[in-house]
Amino acid sequence: MRHLLAVLTLIAGPALADDNTTSGMIARDGITATARALAGQPASADRDMALSAVTFLGAVQTAFQTRWQVGATEPLVPLPILGAALPANPDPQPMTADIVTTLMTDLSEAMQATRDHLPDDDAALVLDLDDLWLDVDGDDTRGSSESLAQMAGLPLPEGPRIIRFDRADVEWLRAYTHLIQSVATLTLAFDPAPALADHIALQQELTRQFAQPPGQMARAPSMQMQAQAIGPFIDRIAVVLQTLRHQPDPNLTQQARDHMRQMIAANRAFWTLVAQEGDDDREWIPNDGQHAALGFDLPQGTGPQWMALLEEVDQALQGKMLVPFWRFAPGFGVDIAQWLQDPQPVDVTAWVQGTAALPYARPGLTVGGDSWDGFVQMFGGRAGLYMLLLN
Repeated sequence: MRHLLAVLTLIAGPALADDNTTSGMIARDGITATARALAGQPASADRDMALSAVTFLGAVQTAFQTRWQVGATEPLVPLPILGAALPANPDPQPMTADIVTTLMTDLSEAMQATRDHLPDDDAALVLDLDDLWLDVDGDDTRGSSESLAQMAGLPLPEGPRIIRFDRADVEWLRAYTHLIQSVATLTLAFDPAPALADHIALQQELTRQFAQPPGQMARAPSMQMQAQAIGPFIDRIAVVLQTLRHQPDPNLTQQARDHMRQMIAANRAFWTLVAQEGDDDREWIPNDGQHAALGFDLPQGTGPQWMALLEEVDQALQGKMLVPFWRFAPGFGVDIAQWLQDPQPVDVTAWVQGTAALPYARPGLTVGGDSWDGFVQMFGGRAGLYMLLLN
């Protein structure tokens, strides 16, 4: 998930026109103060692009602060925001059962606010990655562990680390906001609060037990060290599995589907605009004739290959293509669109075995492996990282 944070780090749009006004403000004053300053400036395409950037970064900062306050600083689950490692909190507050619900609700609202600020006209923003930091501990001071690049573990190039985001990158950011909002909305659809309440109750009971003297009955060897080592991992798995067993809210699963389709639509707009660019000026994601400002290489034909993969995802979300299932005969698949429209609790064991898939099984054209295989062949072992980069 460090790679995921790396991608999220770079979602932030740059500064006004071709200066470092916004970048410098972030370095000096932090995200919150920069957002207030930008909101007080006259509206313009460049101002709006900067404001959308700090609004997005502010959402990440708020989510990290929420986690840090309760000591949830280790990666929780492989999802945006929840999967990033944070600086340790030496004195955390007690966790509450509604923490994920609050975090995801705030995150979803912030993604909409980010889109509300995105400009419709041409705009340019310049961002120096060394200027970016998130006030994870909320003390209004840049700590040694609060650099975005450092938290992300980014392999940054030597020399300047400056990106000029332009009109095409507006659509890239729009796509990412829909992706994150889709994940947040789907999480809310399952309501994780009851499972977290059970987890908190268990932790409280364990704390009570270990506060007592062992007494004469404690003859079995203590497994406290083993429990401390593997307990948090087991807890995370249990919370996820218990949450998935809840009845999902169909209104929210449908909204999650819509955000995924809007993410794909924004990707189409992004790659169309990127293909039309003739400059080569500190590019974020380059076309085949450009170079990335951070020095990573994109193989020729990345855009068409990625969009071919997303087009099949879009077809599956509409029910026009089916998702292959390992036990079904050729020509049969799972109608994921049907589940999103009328969702049922997810019993992981029953899905792996196949009985839970039966209500959504039907004959039809299934998503093929050609697009995915082509993407994996293009990027090799880095395919997962580049999927997060391209969204």
